[in-house]
Amino acid sequence: MKSNEAFVKVLEGFEPFDLLRCSKDAFYEVVGQYFPNLTILNMELDFVVVDGEVMIKAKIIEYEES
Repeated sequence: MKSNEAFVKVLEGFEPFDLLRCSKDAFYEVVGQYFPNLTILNMELDFVVVDGEVMIKAKIIEYEES
């Protein structure tokens, strides 16, 4: 298991509040699409405003390399 705060991504193309209604596994699957070489074990989520649009920022804090 590794921890690296460098893996941060603002999820684009998704409605943030719709994503939050997903199950934990489904949400991890969505975020995993942005990090195909990692198995995400733990992450932090934040709401951010980008150009007036609310988005979710995912920060991978624990992972395994696949």
